[in-house]
Amino acid sequence: MKFIYNAKIDKKCTDDVNAQEHIFGEEKKTGVFPVTDDTVNSLGSVWTPEIDEKFKKGIHKIFKVDFPTDFTCYINSTPYSMDIPQGISVSASTKTPIRTICHETSHFMFRKSKYKDLYFPNIDIEDAKEIFTIINNLYFKDIMEAQDLGWKNFWRDRYTFIEKWIKTNI
Repeated sequence: MKFIYNAKIDKKCTDDVNAQEHIFGEEKKTGVFPVTDDTVNSLGSVWTPEIDEKFKKGIHKIFKVDFPTDFTCYINSTPYSMDIPQGISVSASTKTPIRTICHETSHFMFRKSKYKDLYFPNIDIEDAKEIFTIINNLYFKDIMEAQDLGWKNFWRDRYTFIEKWIKTNI
C-alpha cells in the first residue's frame, strides 16, 4: 500500500465534506489538519509488513478476492476519512490509522463486491457500506487499535447484520 498526499484529491475530499451539513445524522466536524511529508511518513510507517500481511488475509476472507497490489492511501486535511474511486483517503487527524484504513478499505472493496445486492438490497449503498464494516471487528481484531464502532446511526443495523454474517460465513 502506498501512502501519498495529492492536492487535487485533498481538495475533492474538502469539497465533499463542505457540501454536507451533517454526516450520517451527526453534526459535522470542522477543522483543517495540515498534511506534511512527516504526516504521510508517520501514517505509512504504522502500516508494517506484518500488519499488511494480516490485513490482506482478512480482505481475502471477507471478499474472496486478493487485495489490489497497487492500492493507494491518500492523506487528506479534513476531519474525515473516506473511500474514493482511486483508493481511500485518510484524515491526517486520525488517532487510529490501522482501524481507519481497515474501515475505509472495507468500503472500497464493498463497492466492488456483490454484497450490497446480497445483504442490503433495499438499503442505499452509502448506508449499507457503513453497516457492513462491523465485520472488521471479526477479521481485523488482531491489528486494529480499537473496535470499529461505526456511526451511531447504524448501530442497531450493524448488530443485526453481523448475526446474519456469522450464520452464513463463519
